[in-house]
Amino acid sequence: MSHELTGIDIAENRLRQNGNLLDILLSDRTSGSNIIWATGSYLTYGSQYAPDQPMAADQITGEFGKLIQPRSAKDVSEQRQRTKERGEVFTPLSVVSLMNSSLDDYPAETEGSKVSWKEFVRERRLEVACGEAPFIVSRYDPSIEFSRLVEVKSRVGFLDKKLQVVSAMCPDANEWIKWATEAFKSSYGYEWQGDSLLIGRENLLYSFIEHFINKFSEEPPIAAQETIAHIISWNLFQMDGLKAVIPMSCHSKQLPVAENLTLQFFEELPALPQIEKCPGCEFDLVMRHNGSYVQIMDWQTKKAERFVDSIADPGV
Repeated sequence: MSHELTGIDIAENRLRQNGNLLDILLSDRTSGSNIIWATGSYLTYGSQYAPDQPMAADQITGEFGKLIQPRSAKDVSEQRQRTKERGEVFTPLSVVSLMNSSLDDYPAETEGSKVSWKEFVRERRLEVACGEAPFIVSRYDPSIEFSRLVEVKSRVGFLDKKLQVVSAMCPDANEWIKWATEAFKSSYGYEWQGDSLLIGRENLLYSFIEHFINKFSEEPPIAAQETIAHIISWNLFQMDGLKAVIPMSCHSKQLPVAENLTLQFFEELPALPQIEKCPGCEFDLVMRHNGSYVQIMDWQTKKAERFVDSIADPGV
């Protein structure tokens, strides 16, 4: 795989030719299938590109290898439509840097340091509605048209900063991979739209590769890349942020119609079907949705748990 600081797009064809990387990055760990498109932007290519359909490797490789593009490379009218429908906007890296820096207690082997570098690497952080994940890894400025890759040493994402610390503290490649893995396990984000989520996942994977190359002047082993891709597929997940479920998974269902619901003087008319709406949607109760609640991995216990259980008031 060739990594040059020239362009920001990641070719899915290239990913597909390297182990199982693309298949892993397309995985949805909650549904056991793939992430869904969750946008109508690609409907012109056929019904299999509908918002509720899973994304398949064949749909974004081969002749469709350039189908998914970062926001800055999309048509302006498409950008405006996505902003209108999903509130898709991207924060300039200068603002990302200020916001991430405000949370940092930079680790240092000096008197007065509040945390050790290992604690810093393991500190859990989450980017909400992450889009292409610039707060996690700042490979490029998503707010700039024709953006170019940022040098590894100048990146300001919170995972970038963890990896910069790992590079400073781990001269050995195996030790570097061990602590980089810890950094990825503690870095989370969620996104609604499938294409943006895939780009975000790709950005995380390539950040792992690029930080390693910057330190050791060679690519990390493919087995290490697949391990990191697996972690990314759990930690960067597809979710409706207001409901904590897979987008569009809440539903109404038809209940059996009782015979006595038909009024006696209208016996010749069939009873109207009863529709039960999603109680979470109807009453705005985050713990009562009938959609698929998103699962995330607790890397300490190695057990999956519902994301909603970590954020909701048990009484809701």
